[in-house]
Amino acid sequence: MPRQKEFDYDEKLIEARELFWKKGYNVTSLNDLVDALKINRSSLYLTYGSKHDLFIKCLNSYNVLRKKEYNAAAKSSENPLKALENIIMSVLDTLKDSKTCLVVNSSFELGRVDSEVRNMLRSQMSWGIKVMEELMVKAQKNGQIPPEKDVKALAHFTFMSLTSIWHTDLLYSDEKLARQMAQMLIDNISK
Repeated sequence: MPRQKEFDYDEKLIEARELFWKKGYNVTSLNDLVDALKINRSSLYLTYGSKHDLFIKCLNSYNVLRKKEYNAAAKSSENPLKALENIIMSVLDTLKDSKTCLVVNSSFELGRVDSEVRNMLRSQMSWGIKVMEELMVKAQKNGQIPPEKDVKALAHFTFMSLTSIWHTDLLYSDEKLARQMAQMLIDNISK
């Protein structure tokens, strides 16, 4: 009869995600994970697989959280332009945790060298861009976005520009500047 695990799978996954988020994938060692999760190495391997497998699971759980946040922001207003604004402003709320988005961190650290991570990140970003594009199509139909704007390109530009807000916060820790950038991004959508 197999032994029962003496820890909560999801709780330890969150702890691992926090460690990867803080230190990055490459700097986080197996010993760091064993120490942080307070489980032995064999339990870690048997439960989560390799360090890479665990990271993919952590990244996936983070993506699920971000999707919930984006969906909530997208559905927070009947006005599609206001919903877009809410998505953009939700990024500012994450800055309070003094953490750059795990997807952004992973893009810069692993996007060029790890095809599995790159494909996962591309899928996540494509989903976010699609949410924005759908809102922009609605806003364009009701006259809030000029008809000559290509909403596909605008959605891509807007979503990818969110990265610059996290980057600015990481390098300058200037909330006022981050808010100004977010407002410029919002203003650009409808002009």
